[in-house]
Amino acid sequence: MKNLRLGWLACVLLFPSMLFAQSGHPGDTQGGDRPYERIENLRKVRLVEILELKEDQSVRFLARMNEHDNARRAIMKERGEALDKLERLIRNKSDDSEYEKAFADVAAVDDKLTTERRSYIAGLSDILTPTQRAKMLIFERRFEKELREAMREAQRRRKEQESQ
Repeated sequence: MKNLRLGWLACVLLFPSMLFAQSGHPGDTQGGDRPYERIENLRKVRLVEILELKEDQSVRFLARMNEHDNARRAIMKERGEALDKLERLIRNKSDDSEYEKAFADVAAVDDKLTTERRSYIAGLSDILTPTQRAKMLIFERRFEKELREAMREAQRRRKEQESQ
C-alpha cells in the first residue's frame, strides 16, 4: 500500500513535466492527449483502483461518471456565461436592478450545479457501496489538492528557471 502511495505521489509530482512534454504541435492529436485528458484518465484509473471495482462495476461507474462530468461541464459553461454577463454589466456601468437579475442567474446556475452533484452521488448507490462512495469523495478531495500543489510547484520551478 505504501508503494502504491509513493507511486501515486511520483505521478503527481511528475505531472508538471508531463504537461509540457507533449510532442507535436498544439493542434496535433497524434502527439498525445491534451493535458486535461491525461489528468482525467489518471483520475479514473486511480478511482477504479482505490474503489477496488470489478470489471462490470467499473464499466457502469465510469459511464455514470462520464455523464456527470459532461453535465457538470455544461453547467460550468452556463456559469461562465452568467459571469460574463455580470462582467458586461460592470463595463457598461449598469443599474443596480440589472446586477440583481444577474446575481439571481448566477445563483440559479450554482443551485443547478449543486443539484447535479447531489443527484450524481446519490445515483451511484446502485453501483457503489456507501463505503466506496465515501472513498470516492475523499479521493476527489485529495486528488484536487495534490493537483493544485503540483501546479504550484510547476509554476515555482518555471519562475526559478526564468530567473536563472
